[in-house]
Amino acid sequence: MERYSSDKETINYDINTVYSKLSNPECFKALVENGNIPAEVKERMGGVEFSSDSIAFNANPVGKVVLQIVEKEEPTKIVMTAASFPIPFKAVINLEDGGGSTTYLTAEFQVELNIMLRAMAAKPLGDGVKKMGQMLAMLPYDRL
Repeated sequence: MERYSSDKETINYDINTVYSKLSNPECFKALVENGNIPAEVKERMGGVEFSSDSIAFNANPVGKVVLQIVEKEEPTKIVMTAASFPIPFKAVINLEDGGGSTTYLTAEFQVELNIMLRAMAAKPLGDGVKKMGQMLAMLPYDRL
């Protein structure tokens, strides 16, 4: 299984707040619909659909991807699998308590790729997980 990780991102909210929001994706729905988020975050979240236990988005060139929450370890880990992805895929969000109002986040994609796909997919998956980490770090967790 191949693993691709984001950089360690700093979030200026306590770990319990971050975990409670990330473990319930539906919290993001109102934020996106109300437009009460920075333009750069809204642009990155365009076309994303949320439910209480899943996130759906378009990922070129694969098409629509639905990530379903399958595991939660409060307050440090959320694991999602791709329900509609052609290969076995997991997205893992790891949270670390930075003390007070600081949380560290690392996103990870775990994918089973054959040797031919590995060469083609490494860059897009690496870039995608880094963007995911950055997007999650920019969210206004107090307004979700």
